[in-house]
Amino acid sequence: MIRRIVIFAVFLALSLADAIAQNSIDRLVDNYASIGSSSFTSAVERDPKTLKVKKVVNVLKLSHMDIGKFISAFKRESEGGDFTEKYDSEGCNMILTVRKPAQNRIYMLRGSKPYYPGRRDTRYSEVKITIIVNYK
Repeated sequence: MIRRIVIFAVFLALSLADAIAQNSIDRLVDNYASIGSSSFTSAVERDPKTLKVKKVVNVLKLSHMDIGKFISAFKRESEGGDFTEKYDSEGCNMILTVRKPAQNRIYMLRGSKPYYPGRRDTRYSEVKITIIVNYK
């Protein structure tokens, strides 16, 4: 009996950790969407017959921001999906794809016009974070 409880507790903890990690980028987007130098756009695509949600696209645009928290969140969550990052003289790109049974999530971060071109830095003039959720 104790063995079953321990196995259930471990399974529950792993499930919750995955859900918490996935929501860290979403929480950051929600927090930054309400500050002065940002714009937030959300679009929903529905099935016309059933009116079920098929896709949600959220876009957050920031100006003159330090995006270190977003970069850290992307790297933390990279264990739960496919992650790519690229730095060049124009800025940085990060893409995280998370596949789940009920939905697929794509997180994209683009920092352009870096304050210090050619260096890996976290300060950019223009930042765009896009979250695409495809429901199955």
